[in-house]
This record gives sequence, structure tokens and C-alpha cells, in this order.
Amino acid sequence: MPPNEFLLPPFFDYAATFFWAISGGLVAARRGYDIIGIFILAMVSSTGGGLLRDGLLLQDGPPVLVRTPVYLELVAAATGVVILFGKRVQKLPGFQRIVSIVDALGLGAYAVVGMNRATAVGLDLLGVIFVGMVNAVGGSVLRSVLAGREPHLFRPGKFEAVAAFIGCGVFVVLRRILEVAPTSAAWITIVAVFVIRLVSVTYGVETKALRDFQDEWNQNNPTG
Repeated sequence: MPPNEFLLPPFFDYAATFFWAISGGLVAARRGYDIIGIFILAMVSSTGGGLLRDGLLLQDGPPVLVRTPVYLELVAAATGVVILFGKRVQKLPGFQRIVSIVDALGLGAYAVVGMNRATAVGLDLLGVIFVGMVNAVGGSVLRSVLAGREPHLFRPGKFEAVAAFIGCGVFVVLRRILEVAPTSAAWITIVAVFVIRLVSVTYGVETKALRDFQDEWNQNNPTG
């Protein structure tokens, strides 16, 4: 699959970046970080997956983040919103629902973008899926690490990494086995991940820890 056969619509890409940056900025603000800390956590939350993809895994030129100023501008704008209006923003009616919807859409979209770029540089099947996963959830993991918290993806909970992984599988099957056109396969994947994620959140469908190790993980997490 040649590069750039599927590109996110700019509005969708920019909206996802902006809302994820606000989400990360609010985490930083609630932890008492200063302006620089808020900006960095906002940037990592919204672009961390792409940074890991470009800088660590693919190494295919400078990361997209620094090729165009728009992403840093969006992060700066989100940082300003958190600093000036953060308390009011998180109390806006429907704000958390908007973040949940953007998150659910973004999971599939960025998984597809990662897989598309990985395919373009000639990675094999497992490599393509791995890059897609990193692109989808890498920002969330980096945010937790920088904030000194255990990444929530490691703990039982709502389908996030699971939804992204299923989406990567769907995309690979559509492209490599069924030979569906790239854009059609991409949007089917985005819809599939969106539905899986929202069903998990809405109906409380969660992953579970291994019961055979219950004594050990109870000791490591006494409150859990």
C-alpha cells in the first residue's frame, strides 16, 4: 500500500489533536503542574503516539509534529484554554461526552494512520499491527509515565487497547485478505473501533485480571 492512500480529513485530525491536548492539559493542571508542564503533557497526550511512531519505530524523516506548525499551535491553544478556563471547561455540559467520542474515533483513525505509514516503509504484518497500536495508544501511555502514574492501559478496564487491536486486525483482513480499497477499509476500521469502544463504555464491558494470580495482584494493589 503506497503512502498517503488514506489521510485523515484535516478537521477531524485537528479536532482530535485539540481535544486530546485539552484532556492532557487538564490532567497536568489537576496535578499542580506549571505552564510548561501543562504544555508538555498536552503535547504528549495529543501527539505522543505519532512521536513514538516516527522517532522510534519508523525513523522515516522528522516527526510529523515538527514538519508543520499546526500541531504545536493546536497544543499551545489547548494549553491556553486550560490555563485560562480549565475549571469551567471540564464542567461544561457534555464536555466529557465529546472527549469520549473524540477518543473513540481517534483510536481507530490513528491506528489506521500508523499502519498505513508502517506499510509504506515495508514492515511485515506484525510490525504493521504493532505500529498501528503504538500510534493509537502511545500518547496515553506516555502521559501516564510522565505524570508518574501507572498507565491505565495496563489495568483491567474499558476496551481501549483491545478496541485498537481489534481494529488493527480488521484493517489487515480487509486490506490483505479481502483486498478492500484503502479508504473504504480505513473507514470501516474507524467505525468498528468506535462501536467497540462506546459499547464498552456504555455497558461497562471490561477486561479482567488473571484470577490464578489474584493473591499476588491483591498484594500489589491492596485497594483493588
